[in-house]
Amino acid sequence: MRNNTNSTMAGVALRGETEFLRKLNNKTINKQKKIRSIRIKGLHMFFIFFLLVTAAFAAYKIGMFVLTWEKLNIKTFALIDKPPVETKKLETILTQYQGNILILDFEDLRERLLTLKVVKDVSLSRRLPSTIEIKFILRKPVFQVAINGKYNIIDNEGVVLYTSNKSRNDLITIRDIKMTELETIARYLPELSRIKDSLRCVSLKRPYGIALKLKGKKEIFYPGEKDFADKIATYLKLRERPLLEKYNITCVDLRFKDRFHFEYESHREVKN
Repeated sequence: MRNNTNSTMAGVALRGETEFLRKLNNKTINKQKKIRSIRIKGLHMFFIFFLLVTAAFAAYKIGMFVLTWEKLNIKTFALIDKPPVETKKLETILTQYQGNILILDFEDLRERLLTLKVVKDVSLSRRLPSTIEIKFILRKPVFQVAINGKYNIIDNEGVVLYTSNKSRNDLITIRDIKMTELETIARYLPELSRIKDSLRCVSLKRPYGIALKLKGKKEIFYPGEKDFADKIATYLKLRERPLLEKYNITCVDLRFKDRFHFEYESHREVKN
């Protein structure tokens, strides 16, 4: 009985020791696997880090080469629809923008170019290796305001583009107004454009409003708010009638519908 008990206890002890050794061995194996995995991951991380550093260094070297490559330095500005005035100011602006074409600050250059009064908008693009293309959208002159023998050339928004010593035949001439009144006349641009070729000058006179002088006509016309061409054409037809031929008409008020008023200097006889 005692021998059986001893044998049983010995068997239990043996199994316990075996289990302990198995667990210890498993721990050792797992630990070795972890160490091996960490080493492999470390090698991978080192390899990736090495590749990134190498790539960054190569990119830096390439970037430095590109940014210092003489062939990419700005050599010319291709100007499309170049402004006809303020040329010296334009040249001064462009001379301040040199160096590598890839790092040119387009927004800064665009803002500088928009300081030219005749420039309404501008677009820029690169033409590699060394050309900057600049396309201008220019303000269109519409009016010329006569002041002290000179003419302020103005667009339809009231922007003074430049001053000229000579008048231009292709613009609407404005006389005897304040610059603050220009906006009032600009409202009538569509109407004035229809009779532009026959206009000599435009002005304002209270309480009549806009006042017109036509080429070859001595009358001053007050056309009102609209239908300038139709009203003036109707008057000129009536002016040819014998009833009106004997009057030296100086002013014609066309502001009222279906009728007009006129002023005249003297009455003269019409000889038959």
